[in-house]
Amino acid sequence: MIKTTRSLIAVIAFSALAGGACTSGPSGGSGTAGSNGAAGTSGAAGATGSAGSGSTAGTTGNGGSTSTAGTTGSAGSTATAGTTGSAGSTATAGTTGSAGRGGTTGSAGSTATAGTSGSAGRGGAAGSTAGATGTAGTGGAAGTIVPIGPTGTPPACQAPITITMQGSVPLVASTVTANLGTTVRATVSPDLMGVHTSVYDANMQLPTTPEYLKAAGVKSLRYPGGSYADLYHWSLHTGTYTPAAGAGSNTIFVAGDTHFGAFLQFMERVGAGAVITVNYGMNSLGNGGGEPKEAAAWVAYANGSTTSTVSIGADSKGTNWQTVAYWANLRAAAPLATDDGLNKFRISHTTPFGIKYWEVGNELYGNGWYYGGCGWEADMHVPYPATGSTCTGRMGNAALSPAAYGAAVRAYGQAMKAVDSTIKIGGIVVAHSATEYTDWNGLVLPAACGTSGMDFASVHWYPGSGLNSSLLTVPETELPALFTRARNAITAVSACPGGANMPIAITEWGPNTICTGCAFPMSTATAAPAGSQIAGLFAAEAYAIMMEQGAMAAHWLELHNNGYLAGIDATNDPFTMAQDTPRWGYHAAQIAHFLAGGGDKMVQAMQSGTFGAAIKTHASVHANGDIAVMITNTNRNNDANVTLNISGGMVACVGKRYAYTPVNMDQDGGLTGDWIFSNTAGTSVPVLVPRYSSVVVLFPKR
Repeated sequence: MIKTTRSLIAVIAFSALAGGACTSGPSGGSGTAGSNGAAGTSGAAGATGSAGSGSTAGTTGNGGSTSTAGTTGSAGSTATAGTTGSAGSTATAGTTGSAGRGGTTGSAGSTATAGTSGSAGRGGAAGSTAGATGTAGTGGAAGTIVPIGPTGTPPACQAPITITMQGSVPLVASTVTANLGTTVRATVSPDLMGVHTSVYDANMQLPTTPEYLKAAGVKSLRYPGGSYADLYHWSLHTGTYTPAAGAGSNTIFVAGDTHFGAFLQFMERVGAGAVITVNYGMNSLGNGGGEPKEAAAWVAYANGSTTSTVSIGADSKGTNWQTVAYWANLRAAAPLATDDGLNKFRISHTTPFGIKYWEVGNELYGNGWYYGGCGWEADMHVPYPATGSTCTGRMGNAALSPAAYGAAVRAYGQAMKAVDSTIKIGGIVVAHSATEYTDWNGLVLPAACGTSGMDFASVHWYPGSGLNSSLLTVPETELPALFTRARNAITAVSACPGGANMPIAITEWGPNTICTGCAFPMSTATAAPAGSQIAGLFAAEAYAIMMEQGAMAAHWLELHNNGYLAGIDATNDPFTMAQDTPRWGYHAAQIAHFLAGGGDKMVQAMQSGTFGAAIKTHASVHANGDIAVMITNTNRNNDANVTLNISGGMVACVGKRYAYTPVNMDQDGGLTGDWIFSNTAGTSVPVLVPRYSSVVVLFPKR
């Protein structure tokens, strides 16, 4: 991506997540919760000299005081809802209620009662006004998350349902063939479905979030953020400001309940693993470049044994990172009655978490070496000016060079693997472009690969230019080229383990929304932004192609923004009526995870017929033998009457059909599910794929 485009990514993330969390809730009687009260000012970090025996590296400063929580409003009662999708024989929708914003105890509205058919209700009706002024309690969850699709005993076998016109929308024929005997990718990575979980996400600990992530098949969480990774100090839970633009603001916001101990517990609730981005940009004192021993201590806290005899010791600045057992026993301990500043790390978890993937730094090609100035990625291997935001002496400075970064990747790997030899170390590879930072890979990889060095490649991808129909063809044109460039760069260096099979993780991605004229429009009062279904179809197709290309992981940026799980305190979005409201990025993950997951095999799927290339298709054979086919209709005006042919096998009579469809033509909709039936031979299935929709059909193998 171009440097001017990337430099603003963190600005958007910061303003969306940090800004809204600090407005005062209105006073009044019972009803909906007020917005969050203003956070107290952060306390200054304590002295950070070298730690004494048995202590951490410097005492953490006390946080500022926080206003008292206002009493949250009573939850609205839950509206009676229809079951998810078209499970019943009729199409009459149940009454849809808005999600309650929180009751007097901050609890969820009651669970929606299922009707015979129709779309599920979104939760209880909203309450009235807020309680006493102060920081509001967390909004109530919008009832139980209703599973997508038909549940219970499958119906008896019957003839396939005839596809007919939906109102006046033209119905055009298409043929899709799934060739079960032609393998495209032998195994989908178990860590593929991922999302960013950043330290500035004040909504990370919402009670509904883990269940939503499970429902989308999310198995990998990237932490502690993008550009924040190179300014965040994990052992202090603080960040250090630099003039580099990627910090997102002239202040640093780190939410109180996103420290690493809380993150690990959140990760465990999700049932996921993680990719941890360690700080290359600066040391824990904020007065020089990153230190491998700080990263080693991080590994020790996550993965270390309480009986380990391995010593980590002091870094080049004199900060003592103690021993593996020190950090492991801190993790295993219960919180003290009087907090000494370390209770956030005492989580009563004796068993190591076994986090496998650790990457060194984030987008260090943005540190000023290429273009001069301050860049967007914090890197104190060359000091910033004491005051002001004018940086000199950075362009071409050897201390900021790709070669210096490559050597550091290996040094970090050696220090971290001395703590846990089973972990995998990631290094930054440029593959999003064939014309930008063209010498990066050739300078980084020879130094980064080798004994105890780099094990996987980390690539970022922000394609397109806003919400327009051209975004719908971007995955098929750009992603195969991206993976080819990455693999060519890796195979050119003999020391890189695995060669073309080295894992490649897309650790940041999403549509480009920050170029001139590219910003998404605001939602309406009744639906997501105009054109947002395009972004959802783009993402669904991207997930499928990343499965086919063998991506290790794909981390959507970002968990809590208006493109994934929206929150009422993120922006003034008029359509967001409850915390954790699913949006296009989430819906795309949800539909794609029905196509394939970890251990499944991607097989060949092809389209033909009148409809042409507007139909995109992918197929898989699940580890249990089930057969899934995704069909995406990128035509805005015509529904597709698809004849799905199965070659090289047969499917059972009764399957499931999941559909991600828009509202109001092109606004992000939701998912529904129903039963679907094959022909007598089990080799053909008629499938309706509405305009601007993505459909997955899933059948047991006969």
